[in-house]
Amino acid sequence: MLWFWPPVYVRELSTGQTLGVKSVEAAIEQMRTWPKVGKKMKEAYPICYGVMDGSHTVDQCRAAFEAAAKEAKVVRSGE
Repeated sequence: MLWFWPPVYVRELSTGQTLGVKSVEAAIEQMRTWPKVGKKMKEAYPICYGVMDGSHTVDQCRAAFEAAAKEAKVVRSGE
């Protein structure tokens, strides 16, 4: 697992519960559950996958994931 900190808190669409996402893999998995694909999500996918090949950092992934979550209106304030 490739970890980042602090977690990004999002509303899990299937349960409505708050989930603290703190890894690249979990960020990718969460984005796959969001029905609307916007510009920020399209930008986040290659950044998050890029962490695995070394072309991006975990901090870049976290920032891109948080921006995509805000765009998707699933971000929640820190729990």
